Amino acid sequence: MVLIVAVPAATASSFFTSSAKPCFIAGNAGYQLSGGASTDYTVRIDNTAPSPNLRMQIVNDPAAADFVLVDDRHASDTCKAATAISSIRIDPAAPKPDLTVALSRNPADYKIYVQSANYSEQDAAALFAVIWQNSAKTFATSEAKTGTGSREVAERQ
Repeated sequence: MVLIVAVPAATASSFFTSSAKPCFIAGNAGYQLSGGASTDYTVRIDNTAPSPNLRMQIVNDPAAADFVLVDDRHASDTCKAATAISSIRIDPAAPKPDLTVALSRNPADYKIYVQSANYSEQDAAALFAVIWQNSAKTFATSEAKTGTGSREVAERQ
């Protein structure tokens, strides 16, 4: 899965909400980082976790990244296109997070590039992790409905 988001100031209004935390659109879904205790997803960023759900490498070249998030400080407005908005909380001490992510500059399974006035590298990693998880669930649901397994899908390609 490769997801690239570039948000210049002139078009940023379709991607972000006016609240303190911007709203990120992926497909028909919106994702918003939250500091609240009650959220849809909790992500722990922990480079020492023995078995994280995802290992991500921060890269300096957007062409090498699986996930690119670029915006500027003028990004604001709405998440109107989203059919649902999920909240994400980053908690480095969460005992039972929904996802655990190892994020570093060391080689990893997935690469992210972030140049943002609104999101930190940890924010982008949490967004990508939740989008990745939801994409995997959507794919599994699609397989169940069509009766195809991942091996069958791979053989057809």
